[in-house]
Amino acid sequence: MGNEKYLKGKVAVITGAGSSGFGRIMAKRFASKGADLVLNDIDQDGLEESKKIIENEFEVDIKIIHADITDLNQVKQMENDVFDTFDNVYLLVNNAGIDGGLYSSLKAKEEIYDKVMAVNVKGAWNMTKIFFRKMKRQRDFKPVRGKIINIASCAGTDNGLNPFIGVYSASKAALIAFTKLWALELGPDDITVNAISPGVFLTPIYNNDPKLIRQFLESRGVKLPIDKIGDPEWVADVAEFLASPKSDYITGENIKLDGGMTISINKT
Repeated sequence: MGNEKYLKGKVAVITGAGSSGFGRIMAKRFASKGADLVLNDIDQDGLEESKKIIENEFEVDIKIIHADITDLNQVKQMENDVFDTFDNVYLLVNNAGIDGGLYSSLKAKEEIYDKVMAVNVKGAWNMTKIFFRKMKRQRDFKPVRGKIINIASCAGTDNGLNPFIGVYSASKAALIAFTKLWALELGPDDITVNAISPGVFLTPIYNNDPKLIRQFLESRGVKLPIDKIGDPEWVADVAEFLASPKSDYITGENIKLDGGMTISINKT
């Protein structure tokens, strides 16, 4: 998509940006297109590291906010902190998520259920609920006033539902459903809402261990038609597209980025 700075003068808020996974890499990609950044996480040290890495490469303004997105009051305070520094939020990336461990949905303990749903679903709902009102008033941005990108998972899709990570699967299915609902609700305000559903990627959720990923795939008898483990840069590629003017007429979509994994499940 070239080197044009189409996000110059626009702010991207990214949750879960304190680790070496999707959040940090997407933040770098948005910065390369000129975006100023708000990086959120509960990991203060990770946020500092993300900020340092990006500042060493790009000349953009970066604000880090240590806050728990499962707490609506903290998200409200985050909004105040963001707009004390910046005058807009063009991109909201609901990236923060946890897996909750290897439990089927009915064997998971209540505290596991509550924590996974709180981070993966309520956290995204809190962020969207608090920030969409300012986004819809950004009439100077045309034809789209703001964009929301939810990082879901193939585990939340029909073919990808996974009893080994049951509550996680259910949480990501809920986030995909919210993606479609928010697209319907916010479309009249010229805000687009889309999701990216990665398959198996080399990220901290798999301890950055390709052997662990291969073991997981073998345990379910899953083969990847494109037999490669995902590179987080590929998620940033799709996020970059969704953030760009080339996607302005796309909303309510869940883009599966899985090397064909979900179409191969249960196929002989």
